[in-house]
Amino acid sequence: MTTMVVGSSLLTDLLSAPRPAEWTSLREAAELRLAGRQLPATRDEDWKYTDLKALAAGAFGAAPKAAVDISGHLLPEMVGTRQVFVNGHHAPHASCASAVPAGVRYFPMSHASEACHALGSVGNGAAKGLFEDLNTARFEDGAVILVPKNLKVALPLHLLFVTKAESPVAVFPRLLVVLERGAELELVEEHFGDGPYLSCPVVEVHVAEGAVLRHERVQRESPEAFHLATLRAEVGKGGQYHSRTLSFGARLSRQEPRVRLAEGAEATLDGLALLDGTQVADTHSFLHHAEPGATSRQLHKCIVDGRARAIFNGQVLVAKGAQGTDAQQQSRNLLLSEAARVDTKPQLEIYADDVKCSHGAAVGQLDPEELFYLQSRGMNADDARNLLTYGFAADVLTHVPVASLRRSLRQLVMARTQAGSLGDLA
Repeated sequence: MTTMVVGSSLLTDLLSAPRPAEWTSLREAAELRLAGRQLPATRDEDWKYTDLKALAAGAFGAAPKAAVDISGHLLPEMVGTRQVFVNGHHAPHASCASAVPAGVRYFPMSHASEACHALGSVGNGAAKGLFEDLNTARFEDGAVILVPKNLKVALPLHLLFVTKAESPVAVFPRLLVVLERGAELELVEEHFGDGPYLSCPVVEVHVAEGAVLRHERVQRESPEAFHLATLRAEVGKGGQYHSRTLSFGARLSRQEPRVRLAEGAEATLDGLALLDGTQVADTHSFLHHAEPGATSRQLHKCIVDGRARAIFNGQVLVAKGAQGTDAQQQSRNLLLSEAARVDTKPQLEIYADDVKCSHGAAVGQLDPEELFYLQSRGMNADDARNLLTYGFAADVLTHVPVASLRRSLRQLVMARTQAGSLGDLA
């Protein structure tokens, strides 16, 4: 495969677009790191199973401002806690933050001078991915959420990143979340759109000592889209970060969550990918137990039909001196066709001797004995297959805390697994 370098079409076009003026030093540092970089190729270990040839062949222009209908994505629990961005631009007429409590800062990044000190600082000094740097060099706007110490936000916040494209465009959603000591927040982040586009979101999360963030991430991009997302989180002493990523759309998607845990911190990184046709969904996660006594849990599930492909590479690093670490990681995958494929690689890298760590992976088809049991109780073969497929996904959705979101996601899964004919299984 031919690799692309800065100076060739894709990255040249994206980097030649006007650079927004804010955070100049941050953008210039990202552009310096991009100089001479190549698009990842399948000979790169981290991209071994994810071929970007179709992306490299594309020509993506700047995304214009646009109006969209978001009525189908409104959640009643979050009527007054919504910020909307369309094609990378804040949409004030679609946003409504009237129910956000006093003290919480929740607004567009372009209005957020106080974000300067934190933007780009998560994992400072660590190697940056190409698409993370591309976002930093070219994002135009994004959302900022700052929750002051000891404030527990009662209502979830709802953040919508929407893309509407008639011809190929590139968008760079950005999100900065800062929870000060003892703060608590629930956040729903959604990505969806229509048409052909490249979306490169970057999310930065700071969870201070004793703070708790529950973060639902829903990817329902256009079937013509590329979605290449980076998440970086730092969790302070005794803090908690619980994330669930649900991937349903995009022709090719990749999630790269990277979480660093301080002493006694907790993290959950759960995921569900539902794929068919020729979709590709790739998750490369990294959990860094940097200090003693931290706990992490990760459950990643994929349902793969047609000629689709799922990739999971989950690394847990236990640093020297991180005694008392408790880390569990599971990759569970269901193949619904002979042409479907899953490549899974859970990893443990341990430099401490007093730890409790485990990982596991399984790839399989529906259990013939379970199918036979359901059919012996009067269910036809198709309904039995659909019920078991839905059941495989349902346990990931059970813990989604926002009731209306949980219902809509279950309906989406039932429709994709053709389980809707069985009635309301939720």
